[in-house]
Amino acid sequence: MELFVYRGASPNFGDELNHWLWPRLLGDAFDGAGDLFLGIGSTILSGLSPRRRKVVFGAGYGGYTAMPALDASWDVYFVRGKLSSRALGLGDDKAIGDAGILIRSLGIQRQATPGRVSFMPHWESVWPGRWAQACRLADVQFIDPTASVDTVLAAIAGTELLLTEAMHGAIIADVLRTPWVATSPAMPHRMKWDDWASALDLHINWAQLPRSSLLEQALRLAPRGGVLANALSARRRATAVLRDYTPDWWVERAAQQLRKLADSAVPSLSRDTDLDTAHSRMSCQLDWFVRREGLGRIRV
Repeated sequence: MELFVYRGASPNFGDELNHWLWPRLLGDAFDGAGDLFLGIGSTILSGLSPRRRKVVFGAGYGGYTAMPALDASWDVYFVRGKLSSRALGLGDDKAIGDAGILIRSLGIQRQATPGRVSFMPHWESVWPGRWAQACRLADVQFIDPTASVDTVLAAIAGTELLLTEAMHGAIIADVLRTPWVATSPAMPHRMKWDDWASALDLHINWAQLPRSSLLEQALRLAPRGGVLANALSARRRATAVLRDYTPDWWVERAAQQLRKLADSAVPSLSRDTDLDTAHSRMSCQLDWFVRREGLGRIRV
């Protein structure tokens, strides 16, 4: 079986969780061949090979491609949320939640440092932004979503409050019972947040953050997928000047808003009962998956 995982220009915590989590739950089941396993991420896409079985185990539809037709080659255990289930014509009983919730099975303990507040940007904001500098100015810990999974997990477990532009920052914080504040992401990513939240009966209260550099602002204003956006993303040496020579006041403005959120934003957490229910249902699906696939293919 092959893990089907999104790969961008940089590693991304949410997607890299697949390589970290599934071997811990399913042993060495993934040899890179045969069926495709769609776990964490917006990987329910059109254009996947009709000749390969697609096993959906918590993935979502993110609207990044046309809607796939779920024929006999798709085997859906559960999806990320109600938006995905309804878009794909499935019942809400399939909308259990994001599979990242299964890290709860590993017994990771939260050990928060008193008073620590952290900020985790979306991975696409790391290179063009000046968030590490803004965090230093705001006395907020910077969590790099492109760092190793172990590093990011430890940082989330060690903070009292997480401000996050990265959805899987919020998801894992929620699992570890670390209060979190969702900072407004680019519009194309909002559907997946609402999808995950729908499975836990959560309403997301978006907190606003300014961009931390001129380059980040230019990328935010450029039409996604257009010539300008592609040029700004691809021509890093030429466009880095917009990041590196951003006026100090621009970075300080981002830092001031980070500090304001750290001091006054109302954090979120799903209800214990809703998280317990989602995890229990996922665990049952995991047990069924192992029995159904057979120990010859899935080792636990």
